[in-house]
Amino acid sequence: MRNLFGFCIIDKNAESLPTPDGSEFIVRRVDEGMSSRLKAMEREDDNIQKAANFPIWLNLVVGILLMCGAMLFSFAIELMGEEEMTYEIAVSCGFWYFIGFGVGLIVLSILFFVLQKFKNRAVMNSFAVKEHEAQYERVRKEALESMLVPQNAVPMDVFSYPYTIKNGKQSGSLISNCLVNVPVCAFRDGDALCLAGEDFVLRIPYDRISSVSRIGKKRMFVGWNKQEKCNKGAFKPYKIRLDSNGVMSVKFCYRVEIHGSETFELLIPPYEFETLSPLLGYKALTVIDVKQ
Repeated sequence: MRNLFGFCIIDKNAESLPTPDGSEFIVRRVDEGMSSRLKAMEREDDNIQKAANFPIWLNLVVGILLMCGAMLFSFAIELMGEEEMTYEIAVSCGFWYFIGFGVGLIVLSILFFVLQKFKNRAVMNSFAVKEHEAQYERVRKEALESMLVPQNAVPMDVFSYPYTIKNGKQSGSLISNCLVNVPVCAFRDGDALCLAGEDFVLRIPYDRISSVSRIGKKRMFVGWNKQEKCNKGAFKPYKIRLDSNGVMSVKFCYRVEIHGSETFELLIPPYEFETLSPLLGYKALTVIDVKQ
């Protein structure tokens, strides 16, 4: 089963945006000029993210150092708690060095993550980034208007799956086997569900939708498109977890199974089901629970 919004990354520097795996359902696209403008905005977004965050590999290294420091500290404390352990023995065996080294690693790791938070905040709150975000939003709006997306279309998130091809086979997700949370606009068009991405509109006839499932399996994803934080307010009941690398996770999600030339799945985060459900009509009334 292929992800409807999955796409293969062939050239990150390509002038046009990648085509989704469910391209057979595309009914409208933007012109080449608009596609180039959107791609330029996307590249600028990538540059901003790189400037706002330390490299993922550095985060992983610091995370490992943090775990090592915690293990050293807890190990030394546990040994020193033994009844036969005395101060003299602890000093002679160097347990204070273990404790000091462990605490040092923990403190350095915490300082690193605090520094990263301040760096991210400084970049993302800068005037240049705010101006870019406003411009990107204007370009997106123009693109949607050019594809005749109605103004009452509902914004929502869907899970995409970017991947690469290696030796003729799909090699998996680009980001630690994570999904990518992407914004779309959803609306009904007669007897079909329409989903508008940045540069295309998918039209899925209701008779192609075979089932709606609630998948009780943890999903990891990157990208947050809402103004409110993922663990605050309306999103708090969904218990979205966020780690130090910016990777989020949910305990379940929803799948809309679609039949075309092959079987596709439209994956949506749990907090978007109430948004999508009215657009599916009776199809969303019966939700099947599955584990994967």
